Parts: sequence; C-alpha cells; structure tokens
Amino acid sequence: MTSMVIVSHLKKTYDTQVVIDDLSFSVPRAGRVAVFAPSGAGKTTLIEILAGLQKPDEGTFQISAHRPAVIFQEPRLFPYMTVEENILLPFKIQGRNGPELKDYETWLSICGLDSFRLHYPYQLSGGMKQKVSFIRGILQNPDFLVMDEPFQSIGRQSKQAIINHLLNTHPDVTLLLITHDPEEVKWIAHTMLYFHSPVLDRYAIVNTKDPSFETFRRSDLSFLEVM
Repeated sequence: MTSMVIVSHLKKTYDTQVVIDDLSFSVPRAGRVAVFAPSGAGKTTLIEILAGLQKPDEGTFQISAHRPAVIFQEPRLFPYMTVEENILLPFKIQGRNGPELKDYETWLSICGLDSFRLHYPYQLSGGMKQKVSFIRGILQNPDFLVMDEPFQSIGRQSKQAIINHLLNTHPDVTLLLITHDPEEVKWIAHTMLYFHSPVLDRYAIVNTKDPSFETFRRSDLSFLEVM
C-alpha cells in the first residue's frame, strides 16, 4: 500500500522548547491515523507544518494528495459573513457551484444548522462554529483530510452523527486526526500514534481494532510501550 503522507525526522523548536523531535511516520492511502498526545505536545504545530503555514527546523515531509483539506481547531470564520457565506466562500472564489456541493443541504441537516444558515458567527455557539468549519472543509471533497481536534465543542450524539456521515460518504478518504479523545479515535481511526511525553517524538502504534486499544481506553494510558 502506497503512502499519502511521509514525515521524516521532523524537528521544531520555539526558543529553547522542543515540541517536535526527530518525528517520522506515514499515512497510507485510504488510511485513517489518529495522533493522541498530551496538551502542548506540538500537535497543532505539526498540522501547521503539514499545511505549509510553518517550516520545520529539520526534516522533511511529502504529501501526495490532489485535494488536501485542513480543518483547524479554531473555526476561522469571517465574522461579517453568514454561515452560508462562510461555507461557500472557497467555492465562490474558485468559481465552483456544481456537483461537488450536492451534499451541502445534507450536511447542514446532519449538523443541525438548517435554520442557522443566515446567522453570523457571533450568533453561534462554539460547537456550531466548529460545524460550519467542518462543512466548509468536507465539501471540498478532499482525498486527504487533516483535522485538528475538530469536535471538541460538539456534543457526543451530534459528533457521532457527523463522523458516521463522513465515513459513509467518504469511505476512502485518507485522514489524519489530532485528538485527545479516545472515543473519537475509536470511531474514526484505523491506527493510533500514542505519544506519552509532551513532545512529539517517540510513540506507540496501536491498531484500534486490537484488544489492546480497549485496554488503553480504560487504563491510565501508561501501559503503552513507545518506540
């Protein structure tokens, strides 16, 4: 199986604080990988490097995607635009309003935003803003989707409905999920990279269908052996 993403020996330091240290991993095509790590461990920095918003101090990465999309932890909505305008802005800029948007109404319904399409961000809850950002990203029909804790303000039932629809409509998407929620890992990922220390360096690899993952979910998280 070929890799969609190859990360090789990445390192990133802020002043004297190392947040990513000699990190290497890969994501296979149609694979779904979760990065599970403590707060402050450089997870968002990793996403920003992969998105081209930051440069690593050392190392390289390669992404072989035709239609990558990133859903950031912060919704990044334009405050003077409605829900609908925020979602459709990338397509308006690109002059696209065709078949790729056929799921727009369905996603609004799945996310409970049908009656909020003309609302502005200041009129929305944190979870609603995250849903708007999610819809904007997934409507781009990505072949590689990066998500940085996209569900942290969304309730469990709504989150599960969104994830179920995502996997049903995009079963072959290559996905990299950043999360601190083992339940999200179980619902989404094939494989989890577990980082014990507050630095993205050594990690344990866990198949989420393996019994050891259920042990992980119910443990103090200390039993996993890192590389």
